[in-house]
Amino acid sequence: MTTLVYSLTISTLLLAIVVVVAAAFRKKAAADGMLFACWLTALALFVCNGWMAQALPFGNMRHVLCFFPLVLAPAAWYMRRCRHIDLMPYFAAVAAVSMVGALCMPMQAAWRQMPALQSPWFAPHVTAYVVSYGFLAVSAVLTVAACFGKHRHARLHAADEVVVLAFPFLTFGLWSGAIWADAAWARYWAWDIKEAWALITWCIYLLYFHVRRYSAFSGWCRPLLLLGFAAVLITFFVVNLLPSIQSVHSYAQ
Repeated sequence: MTTLVYSLTISTLLLAIVVVVAAAFRKKAAADGMLFACWLTALALFVCNGWMAQALPFGNMRHVLCFFPLVLAPAAWYMRRCRHIDLMPYFAAVAAVSMVGALCMPMQAAWRQMPALQSPWFAPHVTAYVVSYGFLAVSAVLTVAACFGKHRHARLHAADEVVVLAFPFLTFGLWSGAIWADAAWARYWAWDIKEAWALITWCIYLLYFHVRRYSAFSGWCRPLLLLGFAAVLITFFVVNLLPSIQSVHSYAQ
């Protein structure tokens, strides 16, 4: 099973890279087909991870990183069909990076769901944050890409559209975490370092929505998007992986 999991992880990564290349060469049909194949391999990987964990595979960093392509592919299709913005190569690139991260994480084949994770809030809470973080990663990539080449305004507009979609998921993730904490620990908020950084991240994007309404502060928008994503990286990676940081969320390492 371990060999199969690694094979599916590498296959998902390679397919995501092929999507980026096909989209760069304007091979739309090939990109669509490869993205669907990438989604199928990510689904198979999700099932295998769940089989090994004997529970929903959301409980450690590797599991969560493997889940990103599963939500990013439908998000790319949604943006094209409903928002009429083709961001497929950006979503595929973020999916590829997440799979590189997954390959860098230990397998943890013996991982089992601890009592603190056995909650009906487990799946919606993690899914909301994965969706929001995936969207916010795409917005950061678009913001950086707007600094180079043509289509600057189009990319900044797309980044704005993506953040608008991400923020409700980010808000739900924060709110559901508080409800879950009250059920598990009899308190909504503990000012744990991960909780604090999740709140900081939310506040930065809330500030972004305020300043973008005023032309006098338009120059703040791009730095706020990049600062917000830096806060995402701290919340998701740094807080979990630095051994010197103590957190009640250490089970996510």
